[in-house]
Amino acid sequence: MIRNFLVATNFLLLFSCQNNNVSVVAEPTTKNIEKTVPQKTIKSEKPHDNKPEDTKVYNASEVEALPKFPGGIEKLHVFLKKNYVIPEELTEDEASRGGVFVNIKIEKDGSLSEIKILRDIGYGSGEELERVLKLSPNWIPALKDGNPVRCLYSIPYYVQ
Repeated sequence: MIRNFLVATNFLLLFSCQNNNVSVVAEPTTKNIEKTVPQKTIKSEKPHDNKPEDTKVYNASEVEALPKFPGGIEKLHVFLKKNYVIPEELTEDEASRGGVFVNIKIEKDGSLSEIKILRDIGYGSGEELERVLKLSPNWIPALKDGNPVRCLYSIPYYVQ
């Protein structure tokens, strides 16, 4: 009989400890306070995933969806053509026209960072493309496993 009582008591304690709600009752500190604070319930939250934030910069071949300029690549070319000012030296010397190549890092929020000129044709053509890219609106970031990630992206621009 005592054994059954102890088993029942253990089960009761076991299941009473499974409660996720913790009650907190505020007691009045002095007798002059007429109102009492109502009982508050604090719920224990799920522990957050302990995954570290993904700060890796992915190459275009490592992501599921490439970053995109709002409106697509055609809108990017329109934006660049509209805002790129050809340096005077290049307008005078048409033989020196060619391509300017840059690498950009597109952040998780779509902003551009670390604009790096890989090759330009001189006369400030690379700096001008960097200036124009800094004016661009936020891009749609690359996706990996359905989440936005940082990504490197290369842009060729041909000065005409």
